[in-house]
Amino acid sequence: MAGLSTAGRLRTREPIPWFNLALRGVCALYLAVIVTAVLAYKTLFIEVVIQDPWFGVYSVVVCTFIMSRFLFSLFYRPAPVPRGAGPEPTVAVVMPAFNEEDAVGDSIRSLLTVDYPDDKLEVVVIDDGSTDGTLSEIERMAAGTDVVRVISFGENRGKRAAMAAGIRATEAEIIAFVDSDSALERDALRRIVRGFADPKVGAIAGHAEVQNSRESWIARMQAVRYFVAFRVCKAAESIFGAVTCCSGCFSAYRRAAITPVLEHWEHQRFLGRPATYGDDRSLTNYVLRNWTVQYDELARSRTIVPTTFSLFLRQQLRWKRSWTRESLIVGRFIRRRSPAASVWAYLGIVLPLVAPLVAVRALFWQPLVAGAGAPFVYLIGIYAMALVYGLYYGLRHGRYDTLWVFGVLFVFFYLAFLLWQTWYAILTSRNSSWGTRGAAAEAAR
Repeated sequence: MAGLSTAGRLRTREPIPWFNLALRGVCALYLAVIVTAVLAYKTLFIEVVIQDPWFGVYSVVVCTFIMSRFLFSLFYRPAPVPRGAGPEPTVAVVMPAFNEEDAVGDSIRSLLTVDYPDDKLEVVVIDDGSTDGTLSEIERMAAGTDVVRVISFGENRGKRAAMAAGIRATEAEIIAFVDSDSALERDALRRIVRGFADPKVGAIAGHAEVQNSRESWIARMQAVRYFVAFRVCKAAESIFGAVTCCSGCFSAYRRAAITPVLEHWEHQRFLGRPATYGDDRSLTNYVLRNWTVQYDELARSRTIVPTTFSLFLRQQLRWKRSWTRESLIVGRFIRRRSPAASVWAYLGIVLPLVAPLVAVRALFWQPLVAGAGAPFVYLIGIYAMALVYGLYYGLRHGRYDTLWVFGVLFVFFYLAFLLWQTWYAILTSRNSSWGTRGAAAEAAR
């Protein structure tokens, strides 16, 4: 897998300004037409609800859920820029690494060039028993600087143990986590810490873009998915101060919010077995119980994503297993923490469980067994939602990019493959394999 570019941005041919504006205008118009058509169709849906209450109610709820997230995200605003230099608490960036020799050097380099005072910054890199040249690359980057501290495990212990070791190795007020295949924009650290000026904030999720979006069609789909997941889903959650997952790509935590739960989080168990995946979502849940958790779209990182079908499916299965565990946990306290956010949190738990059943009924049972007609209405609804996701990317991205087409493709890819993973992840949630991180580890399994 290719390393991160030190230039930090993909070099693609930019359309001339007026053409770029025109294309985005077309996206905006098309998006408005699609949304209007979907809403108009739902207002005429009463007859369908009466004839087929199961599908009718589900369709209305899903449409409302999706559209509401887009709507709430429009009200999102990042933390205000303070006058002068702004707050400068001591910060430690903790980076666990396992078999990432191709990417870890560029990741560390990005940390050494961030706009933050050297006397208030330290970088703690933990080699989690790598079997390739990761440790040598870390030591090479650490040589000649007092900022980087290296911790080496003799054997692989998993990402959670590495994160915990990094936390204990520093007394910094703010602990930031950056994955070893991710890199920060130069101002990312300064931007993310400004949110902690609010004493109620315990954690902040940064924004992540896909670095290797041109390497394969799988990566292209993920570029759109990441953009919408952060700019829509996390932005909408941030309105209520209840972001449910601070991504490992780049997030920051107040030390006072994580030290009281560190021991319990490090040794978390689920169904009698150690929780070896979903470390970031789990830590977010621990903090969210008592603190506000927000998202900052201007604190930006770039990350490398899987570029093959098999690696992507393995990653998604691991994420869904952690989602299963953490959904049970967040469901127990989110209503007390944020009554407004709990509505969307509960819908976000229930709808993925129901979706495979609805798909089976619409695509197979109704047309093949009940003789109720072809599943065109269901597929047209999927297509409309796919266009909303893709066109939103085309409209809101910094520049017009034809990757929005892959956003449409991703929705159908999700229907074909990822939708069915949810129940499989639940049934195999006691499986603690695939808990170690790193592309090389994934490929070896």
